[in-house]
Amino acid sequence: MQPVRSVKHPASLFLLASILVASAACSAKKNAVQIPFAATWEGQPINCNRGPYSLSDLRFFVSDLQLIDSNGAFHTVEFIEDDRWQQATVAMVDLENGEASCANGTADTHTRIHGVADISDFTGIRFTVGVPFELNHANPLLAAAPLNDPAMHWHWRSGYKFLRAGVVTESDGTWLHLGSIACNGTVRDIRSCDAPNRIIVELPHFVPSDRVGIDLSALFAGVDLRNGERSDCSSGPAETECAGMFGALGLTFANQPGSVGSVFQVLH
Repeated sequence: MQPVRSVKHPASLFLLASILVASAACSAKKNAVQIPFAATWEGQPINCNRGPYSLSDLRFFVSDLQLIDSNGAFHTVEFIEDDRWQQATVAMVDLENGEASCANGTADTHTRIHGVADISDFTGIRFTVGVPFELNHANPLLAAAPLNDPAMHWHWRSGYKFLRAGVVTESDGTWLHLGSIACNGTVRDIRSCDAPNRIIVELPHFVPSDRVGIDLSALFAGVDLRNGERSDCSSGPAETECAGMFGALGLTFANQPGSVGSVFQVLH
């Protein structure tokens, strides 16, 4: 009698291989990642306490966070949802505490983004300051945290303020509200925006022990904070005060191209 041999059908082999590959992918190790942020002025920490220069606001949305490995490859960071500061595709950083010169803010702060990625050792990061298009123009009344914060929604522009930043002195002050403008369509049915104004930040020499610094002295370098005249910017093309701020962020303003961007820096 001939021995009985087991013969596997090619389709069965393909299915088994697919299951093994999927299983390996699902079991790939995810490493915890924390990216801290800090506000500075001319290289020194700045906060809401009264001083020569004080913070009056600093809140912004972050999306599309990626880590850069030593080979230059990008690895997506999955945000850890917490029902307050982070959802799957967008997180909010809040560096003001509602005290002193930040009286129009909130007591709660969120100074670091929490997530997971398939690497733990990295040499750079890249992220976008802004809200993804679909979420930016969705119904804010149905939005999940952190997009349910009314202070961050720009109703008359049918989107969010991607960045709120401001400083004050004893006799002067300035602020920037950044978001998409010149949008085409109607409320809740925006098809495109001529000026999306999302900031892509890439810091190639950033390691796990570093922090992302937001240099407000670079952001407001073109503003005279000694003349007692307000020089605020709400992203409008008629506001000439915006030109220097946009340039420092690497954004185009009124057909004037921005520089590489000097506001977001690595703090070792």
